[in-house]
Amino acid sequence: MDLRVIDLTPASESQQRRTLDEVKEFTTTDMDRGGPERWTYRMLQEPALTEELKRLAGPCTVGDVDAVSLQPCKTWHHRSQDRHKVEQWALPNGTWTYTAVFDGHMNHHTVDHISAALGPHLRDSLAAALRCRPAESATPALVSGILKQTLEHLDNTLLSDFLSVFPSTHPDVLRKLDPSRVKQLLSCSSAEKANSGYLRAARALGGTTALVALVDPTRSHLWVGNVGDCVAVLGQKDAAGAGKWRATVLNSIHNGSNPGELERIRAEHPEEADCTWNNRVLGFLAPTRGASAVPPLRVFFTLGDAWLKLPAVYAELAFRHLEADWLSSEVMEPHVPRIRTPPYLSSMPDVYHVPLRNGERAERNGQVRGNAAPPRILILCSDGLSDLYDGYSFQEMADEWVQVVGQELDAAAGPRGAHASGNARSNLALALLREAIGGADTELVSRNLTVEMEERWMDDTTIVVQRLA
Repeated sequence: MDLRVIDLTPASESQQRRTLDEVKEFTTTDMDRGGPERWTYRMLQEPALTEELKRLAGPCTVGDVDAVSLQPCKTWHHRSQDRHKVEQWALPNGTWTYTAVFDGHMNHHTVDHISAALGPHLRDSLAAALRCRPAESATPALVSGILKQTLEHLDNTLLSDFLSVFPSTHPDVLRKLDPSRVKQLLSCSSAEKANSGYLRAARALGGTTALVALVDPTRSHLWVGNVGDCVAVLGQKDAAGAGKWRATVLNSIHNGSNPGELERIRAEHPEEADCTWNNRVLGFLAPTRGASAVPPLRVFFTLGDAWLKLPAVYAELAFRHLEADWLSSEVMEPHVPRIRTPPYLSSMPDVYHVPLRNGERAERNGQVRGNAAPPRILILCSDGLSDLYDGYSFQEMADEWVQVVGQELDAAAGPRGAHASGNARSNLALALLREAIGGADTELVSRNLTVEMEERWMDDTTIVVQRLA
C-alpha cells in the first residue's frame, strides 16, 4: 500500500500573529449560572457593537413612532414569537396612529394571524363609526367599545373556527370518533391549505397577548387595549422646575405576578385546588388572559389557547392526533385531566382611555381613574423587557424606562443635540433596548448579543416608543 506524505510548512510569525488576532476578541462566560459549563461570546467594541445591535433588533421609524424587536438566539426553533405593528390610518376625521405589540406562545400561527387581522378589522370598524360623525363627547366611549369588541371578536372567531373542524360539539360523540377520522379532520390538505383543519386548530391552540394603542388625529386622546402581560407606560415631563420625567403604568398585568389574577381564577374554580399552582394556570400557563418543548405560560388573559377555554375532549383529540412540530403530546397530555371546569383563561380585554389635555381625567373601562397630565411619550413593550429588570416592581421599571427615553429626548433637544445640528434623530426604542441589555457595559452587551448557545438566554423583547408631543 502506497503511503502519501504531506509536508506541512510551519506557520510564519506573521501568520501566527494573524491567527491570534482572529480569536483574541472571543472569551467565555457561565451566563451567571454558576456551574462548570462555559459558552463562547465575542467582545465587540464601538462602533461594531452598536451596528450588531441594530442588525439584530431591526430598528424602524414610522412618523413619530420608533420600534425594535430582539431575539439574539440564532436557532430556528427559538426564533422570535413577538410581533409589532406601527401604522398610520387615514380615517374620515383625519390620520390616526395605531401601534401594537403581540407576544405569541406555543406556535407562530396564532400570533401571525392575530397581528395581521387585528389592525384591518379595527380600522374598518373605526372608519364606519366615524363616518356617522359622532359627537366629540361620545367619541371616547365609542372608540373604547370598538377596541374591546375587536379583540373579543378575534378570539371568538379563533374558537368558532376550531369547533367547526369537528362534526359535533357533544363530548360523547367526539370521543367515539375513529382516530384516523380525527387525524384527517386535523390534517392540512393542499386543496384547502388556507382554511385547513390543521390551520384552524393551530391558530386556536396557540396563543398570543395583545397590547394595542390608538391616538386620534388631534392627539387629544389615547386609547390602550390589553390582553396579557405586555406593558404600556406613559411618560411626561413636568413643566415647572427642573422638568423631571414621570412615569405611569397604564395597564394591569394579566399574569401570575398579579395576586388579583390568581385570586380571580381560584374564585372561579373553588373546587379545584390545582387550578393554579406555581403561579400558573393548571401549573402550565402564566398569562391569565388571553412549544417544540412547550414553555410554561405565565399569562392569564390571552387570545387563542382554546384548550384551556373549551371542554377537555378538544384537548384530548388535538394533543393525541394533531401532527405538528411545535406540539409535544408527551408534554401536553398530562395537563388534560386537570381540565374540569373551563374556561381557565379570559380574552376579556382591559381598555383604557387617557385624555391628553390638562384638567381632564383618565378612564378605565368607563370608570374615572385619576388626573392625567399631558403626556410626552408612550412606551409599549413585550414582557421580554420587564424580564431584563428582575427584582424591579413595574413602577420602578416604568420610572427607569421613562428616564432613559426622556434623557435621550432632552439630549436631542439641547444646544448640541440632533434638533440643533440637523442630524437624524435617535431611535428611542433602540436607546431603551441598549440600556436594558447592558447600557455602557460593552462586555455585558456583547455577551447578550453574541453568546453561542443553542437555547434562549433572554426572552423575545419588543419595544415601541411614540412621541406624543
